[in-house]
Amino acid sequence: KGVVIAGVGNGNFTAPAVKALAAQAAKGVVCVRSTRVATGIVGRNVELDDDKLGFVASMGMNPQKARVLLRLALLKTKDVKEIQRCFVQY
Repeated sequence: KGVVIAGVGNGNFTAPAVKALAAQAAKGVVCVRSTRVATGIVGRNVELDDDKLGFVASMGMNPQKARVLLRLALLKTKDVKEIQRCFVQY
């Protein structure tokens, strides 16, 4: 139902990985971009067009915390906008 990608920098990853993840998002899988970098946030629509690609930005959460929040959010909804709201709020 969902996947969290532990990217670099601002939650970035290779072009082939972006393409593969976008294909999953188009099929209804909730795709969250996160980062393995120790500091900083993954901003929404900063380096990737999250709206166009259907991704969720993890904001200040590392991949481990993003996975927990995604699992909790998926208990309530699969709506990407609502899940993004959860990541902004928490």
